[in-house]
Amino acid sequence: MVTIWLICGDGIICTASGVPFVLTTQYTPSSAICLAFGETHQATTISHDNKDCPVSHVMDLQDACQLGLIARYGNGYDSKYEQNLQLISFRQLLNTANKNLLNQLARAIMLNRWNIDHRFCSRCGVATTAHQHEHVKICPKCRHHAYPRVQPCIIVAITRHNPTTNQPQLLLACHTRHKDSGVYGLIAGFVEAGETLEMATHREVFEEVGLQIDSLSYFGSQSWPYPSNLMVGFVANYAAGEICIEPNEIFDAQFFDIDKLPKIVSAGTISHDLIMHVLNQFSAES
Repeated sequence: MVTIWLICGDGIICTASGVPFVLTTQYTPSSAICLAFGETHQATTISHDNKDCPVSHVMDLQDACQLGLIARYGNGYDSKYEQNLQLISFRQLLNTANKNLLNQLARAIMLNRWNIDHRFCSRCGVATTAHQHEHVKICPKCRHHAYPRVQPCIIVAITRHNPTTNQPQLLLACHTRHKDSGVYGLIAGFVEAGETLEMATHREVFEEVGLQIDSLSYFGSQSWPYPSNLMVGFVANYAAGEICIEPNEIFDAQFFDIDKLPKIVSAGTISHDLIMHVLNQFSAES
């Protein structure tokens, strides 16, 4: 049996209870992509033993519909054996799915997008073919190889003590796209060509809020399928400068006392985890 997740953009077909739906077929559809790591790509070699992710493949929802494996019905979808299926975005699952499941879903979304984006060669336009034993699209004409790409991004929690009261503080920023909701998060940005993670962190902080930082320490990382990012988290200390926001990206940025934080980003994101890590650190010190 082949077990498949169905993906559309950043959305996953889920059951009425919000659990990712697993389509079971006797044979592997040609457009299904194996989720296994390594170079064997057998259904038995999924990345690790994860009972929350009993799937071996991912498939684009449109391809599944064309093959008659699932059909649109009203505002949702029906399969042969299950009805009232819904397309739910990755962001909506952040508060309900555990990290192992989220990582696998992110992988599925990224591989599905890679499959769609590289159906034709970026150099000569010829239709590509899929390698049998690894994730790579090959151009039969110019032999260009297109592998799934991961885009590294940094995200950083910047701390200091209030210069007047000596209370511990955390820098939080409200992105322009969140100004209506009033949600605050951390400084983040893409790593550019030729940069180290540390270089990118210093640059992004200076570009977005005009500050200098020091004492970077690694926190952790998160796979983030928007579109295919690896978020790498750091904690840093404020070193110098006055806040001067980049208005095209940041609506507001301030140092907040840790007991007077504004509305922050949702749980399930590395931004939320970093904020909670800083709060716990300060609490342990007091």
